[in-house]
Amino acid sequence: MKVNLHGDITLYPVKNKPPKTAKSSLRHILQQSETTNNRHEVISKKEPILMWTKDDKTFLYCSKDYEIHHLGGDEEHGVQKVEKGTREVKHELEWNPWENELKIVLD
Repeated sequence: MKVNLHGDITLYPVKNKPPKTAKSSLRHILQQSETTNNRHEVISKKEPILMWTKDDKTFLYCSKDYEIHHLGGDEEHGVQKVEKGTREVKHELEWNPWENELKIVLD
């Protein structure tokens, strides 16, 4: 399965199965910047995408191919097709020396 590198978001294929408590929607926002209002979201036109969190990790599952979009501003990452199956959502991290911690990068 293909890994989707979409700017500071990566959708990595895994074998996890969705729990019955997973949120079901045709659209999920994966990340949004309050400063720039840029966001990464997944959209399905056919089947709902399931999203859940386990052990501080976020997962997506869809039985059909879907898309990941970058919206707002310059839409720099465009639209990518995401193959059906389960994906772990991984966020790019950066070190903040003033707060002495790793933080998620937001567009």
